[in-house]
Amino acid sequence: MARTANRRVKSEEAQVSKENINSFQTAIYTRISRDKKEKPSDSIENQIALCERYIKRNDGHNLVGIYKDIAKTGTNFERPDFENLMEEIRTGKVNCIIVKDLSRFGRNYTELGNFIEKIFPFLGVRFIAVNDNLDTFQMDDPNKSLEVILKNIVNETYAKDISKKVSSSHQMRIKQGGFICGVAPYGYRARKDEDGIRRLYPDENTAPIVKEIFDAYLKGLSTSGISKLLLEKKVYIATDYRKIGKAISDSGEPIRLWKQTTILQVLKNRAYTGTLIQGKNQKHLYEMKPRERLSEEHWIVTENAHEAIISMDTFEKVQEKISEKAAPIKRSREENVAAKDDTIFRGMVYCNICQRRMSVHRQLSGKRTVFYFSCNRFGEYKAEKCQAAITDITLQNTVKAAFDTILSNNKKSYKAYLEGYADIKREIKQENEKELTEIGRRISGLSRLQSEYYEKYVLGDWKKEDFEREKERLHQKKKELESLKEKQVAIFDEEKRRLEEKHQYLKAIFKGKSKKWNKEFVKAIIDKIFIGKDHTVEIKFKFEEMPVITEKIGRKVKR
Repeated sequence: MARTANRRVKSEEAQVSKENINSFQTAIYTRISRDKKEKPSDSIENQIALCERYIKRNDGHNLVGIYKDIAKTGTNFERPDFENLMEEIRTGKVNCIIVKDLSRFGRNYTELGNFIEKIFPFLGVRFIAVNDNLDTFQMDDPNKSLEVILKNIVNETYAKDISKKVSSSHQMRIKQGGFICGVAPYGYRARKDEDGIRRLYPDENTAPIVKEIFDAYLKGLSTSGISKLLLEKKVYIATDYRKIGKAISDSGEPIRLWKQTTILQVLKNRAYTGTLIQGKNQKHLYEMKPRERLSEEHWIVTENAHEAIISMDTFEKVQEKISEKAAPIKRSREENVAAKDDTIFRGMVYCNICQRRMSVHRQLSGKRTVFYFSCNRFGEYKAEKCQAAITDITLQNTVKAAFDTILSNNKKSYKAYLEGYADIKREIKQENEKELTEIGRRISGLSRLQSEYYEKYVLGDWKKEDFEREKERLHQKKKELESLKEKQVAIFDEEKRRLEEKHQYLKAIFKGKSKKWNKEFVKAIIDKIFIGKDHTVEIKFKFEEMPVITEKIGRKVKR
């Protein structure tokens, strides 16, 4: 017995020794930014070479992957290959990261410290920055921790400095008439001049179309009328023009309709008068903050920045006309907001032709407020309006009739479901626990087999190739079972969510039978309502899998 015990101890020691030698599945992470002042030593190739030399000089690393983020800032961690690396870490394929230095990993002090001090230790990941002589296995040393903190602060200060320089450079170019935005406005092309500044120049293909849009609006055409005019003339929309390179179609291919909002944007854009307005938004490159909108006094306005397509006189006349047309709509919206009463279906009624949300209109009928829904949009390739419309009172009658029909037909089954809800929930939970217990039992069995196989190999009962083959087979089986376990948990969570959701819907239904309908109740039982031109209403109730299709005022309900 003593010999057997000794052999087992030696076996375990050999296993520990082997694990120490090859215990880290190591990945190299590299990054280079857009900054032209990056040092040659920071090239991707040099970063990889330095990290590979470190691996060769130090035992215990099995290189499993190299990750590269090219032209990506270090001020945040939203980088494609970094996200791929984190996914490999979560799945257990990587448990050690090597970088050239901390600046290659990131330049945000807060986020970088969070990874090194919290996230990586929690995930059991070793982090090594070669040139900074940092290894998180030595982070117990307070001097080393202080060194890391100071290094991070230096990197963030560098990022702030770069941010300020970029911002100053942008502002100087704007004041010199430079166009720093991505895409030039329709009617212009952007190109760099000899002084290296990017400026706008009229596009001979589309500048005449811009003039035509302004002229048509002054002659009395609405934005929808201009949209039809451009369709008749087969004018490509701006995004298609940039893709195809042609302003007007010379074949029978379908032309997409210009949106009225796009035409309004053209009519309101001061760039067509030669004036550039830039710097409306600001983003701090070194901070993980969303882009913020600046107040008008902070905008940078550059007069005569480029050649005008539209005269200032024409532009101002168009703005006056837009304001005149917008005034009644603005008043109506203000009245709607101030109105004490409102439609209970606001925000959930859609056009069944263009699939877009319908507009809500309010008008007075004597002393009574009347609401109605309408869609005046055009189809994608058609010049005809959708013309779907319905009054609020008609919609209420239709929806209530459909609701009453459903409740009448399914009252018994709904009640039975509510009464048996607790039993159904308990059965599903028990079934899930049973499945997970069985999967756990099988995983434990494979773990025991792995230990037995290793002992046979160490004691010389198995050849190395046999052991490696069986070890891989067991590893794959365990991996499949772990995946199955995750799927089972996800299935249970989804089933539980749907069960609880249905329970809430059905409770709301029976409450609605006896209480007054209001916005809260409608939102609880209805997802969307689609109105068609052919007097049909399609209601997607949350408690029914199939939508209910009915005629207006609920004369017929088809299930």
